[in-house]
Amino acid sequence: MAVRNSSARRERARARARRDILLAAAGVFARRGYAAATLGDLAEAAGYAPPSLYRYFEGKEAIFTSLVGLLVEELDATFAEPVDRALPLRARLEALLRAQARLAAAHQPLLAVLSRGTGDAPRDAGGLRLGDPGASVAFYEERFLAWLRRHAGRRELRHPPEVVARVFAGIAYAFHVRAAADADPHRDIPLIVDLALHGFAGDAAASAGRTGATP
Repeated sequence: MAVRNSSARRERARARARRDILLAAAGVFARRGYAAATLGDLAEAAGYAPPSLYRYFEGKEAIFTSLVGLLVEELDATFAEPVDRALPLRARLEALLRAQARLAAAHQPLLAVLSRGTGDAPRDAGGLRLGDPGASVAFYEERFLAWLRRHAGRRELRHPPEVVARVFAGIAYAFHVRAAADADPHRDIPLIVDLALHGFAGDAAASAGRTGATP
């Protein structure tokens, strides 16, 4: 039992060390870009000597790939958070986006790298096809569709879940890419949800669309 506990402690310590290295690397990649960042830069930021990093990662590419993988893992966790089905759909959607806004704030350096292009970075990392906006939207859409099927009733949606997921992913992505670096990530959440649920037509236009009458 003591041997097993000791092994578990070592694994937890290793996992913490890997995470610390990845988070430090995100800042380096954000400042210098992937191509210019050296293993020495990454090691210095994490408080290690360069050879010590090889105890945790095979090299710079492995660090970058694992960093994107960490982001994917934590994004997936936002979709797995408990949902109170007693709340209105609007509130459930806003709670999901708030969790993702907190994630974006925590990983702002990495998102800054990905949003301005990956340069010589690996094009496929952590399950993401980097540098392809369509792939990014599809990646989010797939996860949001699964979330809808678990947490939204059929009578709450006016269109098939597949269509709703496509539209919601597109709206959310549009706001994400246009957000300023110093913007409040929570500010646009009610607007994103409102656009997804109700569109952009005013009452007169919406009424005309339903009845075919001229406003």
